[in-house]
Amino acid sequence: MNTRWLPLWMLMAMLLIPGWASAAGSSAEQAVQLMIGGQAVQPDVPPMIEKGRTLVPVRVIAEGLGAQVEWNQETRTAVITRGQQTLQLTVGSRDALVNGKRVQLDTAPVMRNQRMLLPLRFVGESLGVTVGWDDKTRTVIANETPEIRYNGKKPVQTLKAFQRGDELFLAADAVAKEVGKKGQVWKHPERGITIDGQLTLPLSLIEEELGGRYSWTPEQNLVEIERLARFTGVSQDDQVIRIRTDLSVTADAFVLQGPHRIVLDLPQTELDPRLLDKLERESASSEEQAGETTVEEEKQAVDADEDDREQGESDRATEREDGEAESEDESDADVRGRESVEASRDDALIADIRYSQYSASPHTVRVVIELNQKSKYNLEYTEEGIEVKLSPVPKKTGFRIVIDAGHGGADRGATGTQGNLEKDFTLAVSNKLVQLLRKYPEFQVEATRTTDEYLKLEERVAFANERDADLFLSIHANSFTKPTAQGTETFYYHANSKTFAEVVHRHLQGATQFFDRGVKSTGFYVIKHTTMPAVLTETGFLSNPGENAKLTSPAFQQKVAEALAAAVREYYESYY
Repeated sequence: MNTRWLPLWMLMAMLLIPGWASAAGSSAEQAVQLMIGGQAVQPDVPPMIEKGRTLVPVRVIAEGLGAQVEWNQETRTAVITRGQQTLQLTVGSRDALVNGKRVQLDTAPVMRNQRMLLPLRFVGESLGVTVGWDDKTRTVIANETPEIRYNGKKPVQTLKAFQRGDELFLAADAVAKEVGKKGQVWKHPERGITIDGQLTLPLSLIEEELGGRYSWTPEQNLVEIERLARFTGVSQDDQVIRIRTDLSVTADAFVLQGPHRIVLDLPQTELDPRLLDKLERESASSEEQAGETTVEEEKQAVDADEDDREQGESDRATEREDGEAESEDESDADVRGRESVEASRDDALIADIRYSQYSASPHTVRVVIELNQKSKYNLEYTEEGIEVKLSPVPKKTGFRIVIDAGHGGADRGATGTQGNLEKDFTLAVSNKLVQLLRKYPEFQVEATRTTDEYLKLEERVAFANERDADLFLSIHANSFTKPTAQGTETFYYHANSKTFAEVVHRHLQGATQFFDRGVKSTGFYVIKHTTMPAVLTETGFLSNPGENAKLTSPAFQQKVAEALAAAVREYYESYY
């Protein structure tokens, strides 16, 4: 045997001994590194993890964190003092004193090799030191907590900072949120460190990706962040509004009604001095023309121009994009002036665009897009700022009826006895019904889908609610495990839908001549969450061979569509 391979063979043999390999791996896995003040520390007694907490020798606390430690051998108690903070901990006891106040530890201090080991995070944070855990390298990082100033002020939220060597790393997402860039996508996360489950990046990289100025003065342990976006203007192009800023910000957007307005608040943003001067000159000119008009009266005039409160504040409540109620008046407090960009034609989608320095603390620019009709919108962020892309909801010109063909696309619905699909039946009947109803000039008929596409239930509901529909009719076919199941049934949820359901069911069952399963109240999503009279029909059972044969017939589908059209017509003429 070649002796040069002997060490390798011996190592492999030891790894094959039961328990040896796992013990060796466990030992390596449990090794914990320490980095204090940016420098690696090698204590004479290695740190250990007890119940998820890192314990380190008391000398590390004393020397690394600049604290004084008094040890009482008789009571096995350590008193740690740093500045105005005093801690008292006892070996084996979870009770500790912080400035004389009793608190309970997750893990008690222990003795190892005649050294007292203390929970580093608890001690460090109690002494005003920042402590974090880098799971990838199994390193505990502790350093002086720097003073952080954002635009000369204390940040709104806590920004954690960790020192590694001569570099300072900050919790990246927290910094981005502070400067008005929520949801920032970092280009170089690989240059960061994940500490306590959060990505931290060096100051230089944060500055590179967010813009602004970020500096750290180690002698003063001071971090200064200077970043304030500047709003430089807004323009419109058909259904696109372009908001220009010199630094990117993430807008807080919501909708107000009466008139329909899309409101965007740009956090940590100020008006360009040129625009602010213009607003102040116009404000001064207005005051001269008004004679004795006071500042408060001027503000009241702005409020009156922006919002008619005849119906009270409750009528102003609308919903944000995330579904939360929004009742804030777009002109409330701290408006330092506003400018209307351009009033459009009465028949145009965009009626007006206004902007103002809505708040000076924190700096917030508010942009209000007033529309002549409801519109969906999408925000796209570009290098120049924000593009607001509008998708207008058709104006209501008559009695609006929304027809909903159930299922569609990847959602096939039930499968019939001949392999036919529910989504095809519902679409065929829906398209026929839409054509029949459009013959009446007083009807404005819209379909949630006219092709084989997938729509979420909430999308179907939003389609009807956003259009302020007068009726909603969802078409379905039934299925059951037993082929003998049969019949036509009609569902409603809200009390205002019951009459409509009864009219629909009478016409539909009369057309199918299937077993009458009746009218029922059930909380199907699309009829529960729509705000107008809404009905869902189950025409017949695809799982029943006899009914399925009729459901697949184009002539039968036409008959069903005609029955539903007659039901809608009767309901309209009788109850409207």
